[in-house]
Amino acid sequence: MSVNGRFLLELVLLAGFSQTVWSQSQPSAAEIIRRSVATNTADWKAQLLYAHREADTKSTIDATSRATVHSSKTYDVMMIEGSPYNRLIAINNEPLGAKQAQQEERKFHAEIQKRHSESPTEREKRLSAFRSERSEEHLLMEQMAKAFLFKLVGEEKLGNLDCYVLDAAPDPNYTPPVQKARVLSGMKGKMWIEKTQFHWAKVQAEVIHPVEFALFVAKVKPGTSFELQQSPVGSVWLPCQFIENVNASVLGVYSMRSREQERYFDYRPNGFTKDKANLSSIRD
Repeated sequence: MSVNGRFLLELVLLAGFSQTVWSQSQPSAAEIIRRSVATNTADWKAQLLYAHREADTKSTIDATSRATVHSSKTYDVMMIEGSPYNRLIAINNEPLGAKQAQQEERKFHAEIQKRHSESPTEREKRLSAFRSERSEEHLLMEQMAKAFLFKLVGEEKLGNLDCYVLDAAPDPNYTPPVQKARVLSGMKGKMWIEKTQFHWAKVQAEVIHPVEFALFVAKVKPGTSFELQQSPVGSVWLPCQFIENVNASVLGVYSMRSREQERYFDYRPNGFTKDKANLSSIRD
């Protein structure tokens, strides 16, 4: 065998050996997902311990004129007596004028007083609605791990983070337990999972074939996608950005295309949550 031939053969053998060592030293895709779901659930529960600011930007394409309308609002989000309150602080990246700022200040203090003085029935109704919303979030988060077939495709740095990278293809055997989970059956995705504690650093998903909802009244179509990014806040990881693009139709006639971007920042411990028993029941 020539020197070049031996060199090429050794390269092939070395590449195969390296791949074997890499695969043997890494956890399986199933193990990464299992551990990441447990870690992400703990992070999700910890969200209620923090107040934050949230900047919501929405762009909507008018179905008739095709003109794009942009709007942006920024809120201070905090827990008050076991459920969140969004206090408007800016519109289109500009602080509120003096008059509107005073109105929002009055609304804020009125809400605090209202929640402090509500009856047990009123309180339970408010907390029950919030628990229901949280349960739906948690269910969809859990279903993501069940709706896809995951494949570990390598490692990648996100900033200074070392991450496992997994591709997610729809599982043909997946049966959605609730209506809203049906969209997962028509999506594919990709996940970046931090290697040390298995936090979700970034999640991307997109619709690859139409999914019908609400007795076939609405249809979510390709072009619909979302991306979630998270980053460390103390010992937990919390959302820093969520981007959603929607391409949908209603009754096969009305079309809706929109893009929403939510940025989350300025996390700090909540200062208004006094009812710890209610907060604990919602977290768990």
